[in-house]
Amino acid sequence: MIYTSRFSNPELKTGKYTAVRISVGSPRWKVGYDISGAISELMPKGIFGKYETKAAFEVEYRKRLECIGTAYIRKLLAGYETLGKDVVLLCYEDVRKGESDWCHRTIFADWWREKTGEVIPELFDPSPVKGVKKVQKIDDAQATLFDS
Repeated sequence: MIYTSRFSNPELKTGKYTAVRISVGSPRWKVGYDISGAISELMPKGIFGKYETKAAFEVEYRKRLECIGTAYIRKLLAGYETLGKDVVLLCYEDVRKGESDWCHRTIFADWWREKTGEVIPELFDPSPVKGVKKVQKIDDAQATLFDS
């Protein structure tokens, strides 16, 4: 199985996964698990931070993916799958806040599904989502909002 996630996902510390970097840079903090390698073909080299909108970025990133092709990407992914664990493609962004939160890994997963019919889900992340409002029930007549 192949997943996407962020470097800060504590689930990765369980040792159940082969972590693979698809970000332009590497984390500058101790992640607490081994990163087995990197797939430079999936990194947004030369386009990261260059476009103001997701739509403009997505056009350019998809062009790159089209040039590389599914057969070659499948071969790259298969190399990590031979290590015997589920593979997780990693970058930095926390995309759990809503549709406005995206990154190149979500674009890649969408493109892959469109081209192959195979779903690459986001790996479960047990950590709280920062900046999202939760409703705390005080009693049947009252509820308040607070930052988590």
